[in-house]
Amino acid sequence: MLTTTAIDDVRFAVTKFREGYEQASVDAFLTEARAALAAWEQPVAGVSPALRGDAIADVRFPPTKFGNGYDQDQVDDFLDTIAVALRAHEAAAVPAPAAPAGALPLSKTTSGPVLRSSALLDKRFTTTRFREGYSQAGVDGFLEAARTALAEYERDGVPADPALSSADVVNVRFRPTKFRTGYAQDEVDTYLDEIVVTIRHYEQASGRA
Repeated sequence: MLTTTAIDDVRFAVTKFREGYEQASVDAFLTEARAALAAWEQPVAGVSPALRGDAIADVRFPPTKFGNGYDQDQVDDFLDTIAVALRAHEAAAVPAPAAPAGALPLSKTTSGPVLRSSALLDKRFTTTRFREGYSQAGVDGFLEAARTALAEYERDGVPADPALSSADVVNVRFRPTKFRTGYAQDEVDTYLDEIVVTIRHYEQASGRA
């Protein structure tokens, strides 16, 4: 998994006569990302990382064309890696379930499909190459965080401080891909809807929805 050392050591190809990302903006963001990872690697009581994995999808850098910039594909790939690392830390912070049995009966409320956490382990999506998709690393990282969160719901119903709410799933954003391999957006969006239905089931059954 990505560490602060990897951020210190990363180097991107420099662009000159093609569009790249403004170097100063990328460097400033990497400083912010490094601080967030450091907060996970060496936690301080009462201090939470300022940057979350879900926020990476919304990061945008000013483009350059005739000045020196950073290669956009390399930067985008590295942002996906940062998102996966942050989500992995966030998911690991949720206690593992003691048993797979759900604390709430799954048929009490929502009539739609209800997923078990184990179903997310084997989920596969159609890959895209020459049409826009979603970042594979971003989606995979989010599904791992969602799997851990669903396991928590299965154990506790709705915990006092859930790692993931239905609103979090509704609002998640993934970096788009076009010329790189990605996941089919409609398939991912449909699956996210199923995760939302599942979490809302627990929220409704607990009276929190």
